[in-house]
Amino acid sequence: MEALMGGQCAAQSVGPANQLFGLLVQTILAAQCAISPPDMWPKDYGPTALAQGLDEYDFVIVGAGSAGSVVANRLSENPDWKVLLLEAGGDPPIESEVPYLSFGLMNSSHVWNYYAEKSNTASKGYKHGSYWPRGKMLGGCSSNNVMLYVRGNSRDYDRWEEQGNPGWGWKDVLEYFKKSEDNGAQHILQERAEYHAQGGLLKVNSFMSNEMTKLVITEAAQELGIPELMDINSDEYIGYNVAQGTVYKGRRWSTAKAFLNTAKDRPNLHIIKNAHVKKVNFDGTVATGVTFDLPDQKDISVSVSKEVVLSAGAVNTPQVLQLSGLGPKQQLERLNIPVVKDVPSVGENLQDHVIIPLFLTLHGSRPIERNMDELLDSIYSYFRYGLGTFGTVSVTDLLGFINTQSPAAKFPDIQFHHMLYLWKTPDVAKIAQCFGWQDYISHQIIEQNQKSEILTILVTLLNPKSKGSIQLRSSDPYEAPIINANYLDDQRDVKTVIRGIRFFRKFLDTENFGYHELKEFHLKIDECDQLEYDSDSYWECYARYMSTTIYHPTSTAKMGPDGDHTAVVDSRLKVRGVQKLRVIDASIMPDIVSGNTNAPSIMIGEKGSDLIKEDYDVHKGSAPHTEL
Repeated sequence: MEALMGGQCAAQSVGPANQLFGLLVQTILAAQCAISPPDMWPKDYGPTALAQGLDEYDFVIVGAGSAGSVVANRLSENPDWKVLLLEAGGDPPIESEVPYLSFGLMNSSHVWNYYAEKSNTASKGYKHGSYWPRGKMLGGCSSNNVMLYVRGNSRDYDRWEEQGNPGWGWKDVLEYFKKSEDNGAQHILQERAEYHAQGGLLKVNSFMSNEMTKLVITEAAQELGIPELMDINSDEYIGYNVAQGTVYKGRRWSTAKAFLNTAKDRPNLHIIKNAHVKKVNFDGTVATGVTFDLPDQKDISVSVSKEVVLSAGAVNTPQVLQLSGLGPKQQLERLNIPVVKDVPSVGENLQDHVIIPLFLTLHGSRPIERNMDELLDSIYSYFRYGLGTFGTVSVTDLLGFINTQSPAAKFPDIQFHHMLYLWKTPDVAKIAQCFGWQDYISHQIIEQNQKSEILTILVTLLNPKSKGSIQLRSSDPYEAPIINANYLDDQRDVKTVIRGIRFFRKFLDTENFGYHELKEFHLKIDECDQLEYDSDSYWECYARYMSTTIYHPTSTAKMGPDGDHTAVVDSRLKVRGVQKLRVIDASIMPDIVSGNTNAPSIMIGEKGSDLIKEDYDVHKGSAPHTEL
């Protein structure tokens, strides 16, 4: 190995052997370069803008994330509209393309490395508070998430409509989910045809994973009478499901790849990368454009003739609104920000899926070792053919949805996510760093991983009653906002997560868990260990230490009807009280959906784009798709 790393090889060759080995190395290097070549992504218009200046655009979109990429594509379908898309980050790195390496993007320059404020009632086991990474690259969070394609359930959207938002019921939004979708699973297409489509821009497929731990869990669930679902995105919502993902041939299919790469040659769409938006500009209460910085030039202004669209996500959208003078008047004046409109609800109503991780040991007496040969085989298979472990997310595509109060209920209140740490994996230290646990927690998990595999169950609260907020820390647009997650503030949330913990603990008594030696790993927390183990007070203490995010913030620019003082936008996503400004991203959700939030964010991008086209009396262009 030393000879190899030093560029020397003691073995003699007369030529052909060296040529063969050289071919192998060149093939691997070429395959690596082909994963994310620079010319795959849209060209950066920034240098041109600096050299020639910026003309007026019909639309300026802030944020090239899960929704913003969709909006840029759909609006630029009209060749008469000039569209400018501003993104704070650049191109996604190679790690973004490789599903198994998703966690490698944490704590990097390709995400906003935010933290929720420290709390005495939640996330007490985390050094700096709950870590809230948000995508900072083309595709936004769709370029660094775990790619799970989950829509939520029909009740979520019907409730939106019942709250006074016409056109946002399940039957309406289903058409926009289908508009994007290019589903590659024939069995789902045949048996759930009314819920799915082919021919859209967003690839949706199953991960090519054969991780046997998923089978252990689903068979244990069946022992408990919990069904296995073929499709969580149709009309059944209780059970275990191996979810599909935004993945294609072992590679991530982000919204950047789906919606920007397919539109990058349109002359009426310009994309500026590494553009830090500082504020929306106003003339009175009319939005006139945006001010942003580039690395080589500050305070660049661009004018808009029709609308500014904020698609910066549930953290950055309210931050930009407040920096622009839209927010609580008293707070803005305290920070010397000129008030455009007193909108106290901007940044309020923050909702997120809080998780409580439970740790189980697996195969304790006979741990399964993955050796270096298997790793090298996996690397080669992936880089050469897109196959193997690196094209998967291990067990993370297995999801469980249960109702803790009524087994006969149609809709869940708890979701189970799963993570597997292989025996003696170096990844566990990286994951511990990503979560940001206190050292005494990280040390216990890393030490146990030297003895066995570890299965982590993420008990996920689907419909939180606790609400948080996003507030400015200062008037500096480069300073991270104050994120008050307020996890478990409402005691009803505490009771629900405790029921979720108790529900999963039933799995410990199943034959499948017994055979595979899936046993509880007791995490030592001094304050909690003073309480009676397995009592409600113990689990409440545990939850208040271990609670953190599953990366699903929403609802900070709430959609609502006239008369709803908590609403920031109306049902057409126009910001109330001002003109020529919309929000199109997860911020507008009145309430968080009962599942992962990336697919709903893409849907919001699709529907929001059509709302704009309708308002300007433009035919609603749609990507062709095949009804099945």
